[in-house]
Amino acid sequence: MPSAARKTKAPSSKPAGAVEHLSQAADAMHAALVRRADDLMECVPGSPEEKELTAIADALEAYEAQRWPTGKIPGGKG
Repeated sequence: MPSAARKTKAPSSKPAGAVEHLSQAADAMHAALVRRADDLMECVPGSPEEKELTAIADALEAYEAQRWPTGKIPGGKG
């Protein structure tokens, strides 16, 4: 029976490979949080979903400020 978990490459023992692996994992988590935030955009004001959306938005903003301090994604369109 196939596993639901995605197979990922083992991180390299070289520091640059380990950093790249962590960046890929962090970017995947970022994408998952963006999808969840999109799902919550029409939530009812004052609901638990609104509180979740606020927490996700705060986390995304903090991550993006660290990951892309210039506001641009290398190779991106903006």
